[in-house]
Amino acid sequence: MPTILSDVVFRDELRDYMRVNTAERTAFFESGILTNNSDMSTLLASPSNTFTIPWWVDLDASIEPNYSNDVYTDIAVPLSVTSASMQARAAYLNEGWNAMNLVKNITNQDPLEFVASRLTSYWQRQAQRRAIATTIGIYNDNVANDGGDMVIDAGGTINAAAIIRAKATMGDYSGQLGGLSVIAMHSAVQTELQILNLIDFTPLADQIPEFGRFQGMRVVVDDSMPVIGTGEDAKYLSVIFGPGALGYAEEQGEDDVEYDREPARGNGGGTETLWTRRNFVIHPLGYSFLSTTITGTPTTTRPVSANWADLALATNWDRKFDRKQVPLAFVTSTVAA
Repeated sequence: MPTILSDVVFRDELRDYMRVNTAERTAFFESGILTNNSDMSTLLASPSNTFTIPWWVDLDASIEPNYSNDVYTDIAVPLSVTSASMQARAAYLNEGWNAMNLVKNITNQDPLEFVASRLTSYWQRQAQRRAIATTIGIYNDNVANDGGDMVIDAGGTINAAAIIRAKATMGDYSGQLGGLSVIAMHSAVQTELQILNLIDFTPLADQIPEFGRFQGMRVVVDDSMPVIGTGEDAKYLSVIFGPGALGYAEEQGEDDVEYDREPARGNGGGTETLWTRRNFVIHPLGYSFLSTTITGTPTTTRPVSANWADLALATNWDRKFDRKQVPLAFVTSTVAA
């Protein structure tokens, strides 16, 4: 729907409009959970919306090797070198905002100028929501298909033991690959940790940290983090990330910012629409996206991109790496009434 006169507040004594931006944060970018990945950028630039990512399967040291002898007829059989692959899928997104020209003429303000100034933040928040939906899908797949071997239930409110046990689900890999370095949680969960005095806000190098720390991990607080269930049974999902847990690439779509003018609209007064486009790949290390369900938006007749609900489905994901090699872990917990 376009911006019309009834959407605008008129004040004779104040001609400029204050900018009250959303309170939604982009902590996934600020903390380094989402950083551009060159490999994903290469995939996103390729002429396909689905990608196969191959890798060499490491040498299996659990097989006992051959032992040499001096028997001429004994012949050792070499092992084969094998490979495997995982699947990723791009998403192609766009959004538009419309304003009637009469609004701009009367108010001396351009709503679309404000929109243009907020596009970077808008797309970051969209990417963050896709990242959270992806982690929900990984959690759901893990519970449904892998015995919940990446999940620890705190058995009540969050506590140090639950977080440490969640990290330990990676076994002796928990300190490898840069370690598990960030934990993302809802503000209600952070409150429980603060009550226990478990979050450290000590300044680093004379800088007041924006993020608290728990045992060296950055604590990212975001109220978009999922809550499973309702009422007394509600459990908050906190996610522990290691470096590279989510591969990310963003590409500005063709004509990434475009204005569409229709002079006949508004009975000749005219209207203008700003369109913006972005392409994304957000993919968890060690997983295949199976594309079992792709629904797009309700108005899509032939969907190409997975929506938030699609990303959260267990049936769209399959773990390809050993549990130790996936730098993600989950903690479920309640909050005090």
